[in-house]
Parts: sequence; structure tokens; C-alpha cells
Amino acid sequence: MDWINRMNEAINYVESHLSDQISTDAISKIMACPFTVFQRSFIQITDISLGEYIRYRKLSCAAYDLQNTDDKIIDISLKYGYESSDAFRVAFKRMHGVTPIMVRKSEVKLTFYCRLYFALTIKGVKKMNYELTKKEAFKVIGKRCTTPYGGGTWAIVKSDGSAEAMEQLSGHFCDLGLCFGFGEDGSNDYMCGIEWDKEDVSGFDSYQYPATSWIIFEAVGKISEAILYNTWQRINNEFLPQSKYKKSDLPTIEKYISWDEKADISKVEIWIPVVEK
Repeated sequence: MDWINRMNEAINYVESHLSDQISTDAISKIMACPFTVFQRSFIQITDISLGEYIRYRKLSCAAYDLQNTDDKIIDISLKYGYESSDAFRVAFKRMHGVTPIMVRKSEVKLTFYCRLYFALTIKGVKKMNYELTKKEAFKVIGKRCTTPYGGGTWAIVKSDGSAEAMEQLSGHFCDLGLCFGFGEDGSNDYMCGIEWDKEDVSGFDSYQYPATSWIIFEAVGKISEAILYNTWQRINNEFLPQSKYKKSDLPTIEKYISWDEKADISKVEIWIPVVEK
């Protein structure tokens, strides 16, 4: 329950600073982990980035202020972090479908995003198989990109010849996906690669893992039933909150044992680098 309480404290902090500067250091202290780890967990649990959540909440509160106060539109825009009324108008219309001035002039339909609240939900006794292991330092080479959506880097390496080049180097298909984190806009910093024990290879990025402890889960099932996504949800929502371990600030790994879209079958190992709470 301590993890859930910390998540709610972090949301309390964000909510109390919607019209102020939100400090990543303050959130890190509340969560007792690096801010990047919190960001990764947040988007995996909620399906929305922290930056998007903050933006939606600010624009929800701004709509309330427009309807219930006489504050000037420029003052409301500055209150919620928009440096100009034009930037505020564009963001407001993108979310609500109307401009701020239209809210003042007539009755309109608006969008409201509620404050998040985290709670532990018991979902039955469906088992989760996992393995706790210690692994010596190792290196991964591959292609690291930041794309607007999850899986974007896989599309790049499959189309530009990088995956084929890595298969020729290693003798097996490109099987590792390293998740470094998500940006405020929901973009994914991700690396597709292979484990490599030789010198770096020109044209490829590299990442060196230190010796550390890992919890390894298996996601085995139908791709069409979102088995990988659902396993991640269970790890973040069910396993980790009740475990004595928490994610470290190292990138997580998805190791693809098999992924056959035609047969609709997949087997993926999810490697979580952990430390004790």
C-alpha cells in the first residue's frame, strides 16, 4: 500500500501546483525514486503521459474559471502556464472544441478530466509467473530513437535494414527492446537491439547495463488480445505495489522470444531492473 499512497501523494502535489511550477525533484522525493521511473510507471498504468494529464487538468480547471469567475482570459491563461492568449486559445480549442471567448459568450459543451486517484483492486487469483535473478554487466547495441508512440522504433529498424544487419551480426533476430522512458508528450525513448560482448559497431547505438537484479515475467498468448500490454498492466498495478521491490532507474527490457502476427502468437520476457524498497 505504501506505493499506492505515494502515487496519490504525487497526484496531490501535482493538483496543488496546477497554477504553479511543478517540480520534478519534489515528485521524486515523494515517490522515493528517480522522476524518469515515475514517468514510465505513470504512462504504463494510466495510458496517458504525466504531461498530458497535467495539461488536461489545467485546461479543465481553466474552463471552470471561465464559467465561474470574472477573471480576464489572459490572466487565466497565465495562471495555467500559457505565455500568451493565442497559445492558450489553441490548446483550449484542441481539447474543448471551442475557444475561451465562446465560453464567456454562450452556453457550450466542455470536456472535463477528473483528478486521478489510485487504489488497489483485487482481480482474482490468476497467477503470474516470474523469476528473480541477478545478472552480470552486459552491453546492448542497436538503434535508439524517440518516436511519438510505443513500437515506433521497431517500425524503423524493420524498414531501414537495421534489424537485418543485427541479425547478420548476432546470428539471431533482433530480440531486445529497451524502454528508456516517456516524454511529457507521450513520446517513447526506445532502443531495439541485441546483446553484444564485442567492440561497439559503427552505425549502432550502445547501452551498458551494470550488474543488477532483475525480475523477469513472461507474456505468452495472443497478440490480438494485447497480451504484452495486459502483462505490463498487471506488473504495474498488481505485482509491484505489493512487492518488496521497485523499479530502478535503468531501462526495462522486452525480450522477444517469438512474435508471429500471422499465427497470432507471441512469447515475450519482460525484464524489470529492481532494487529493494
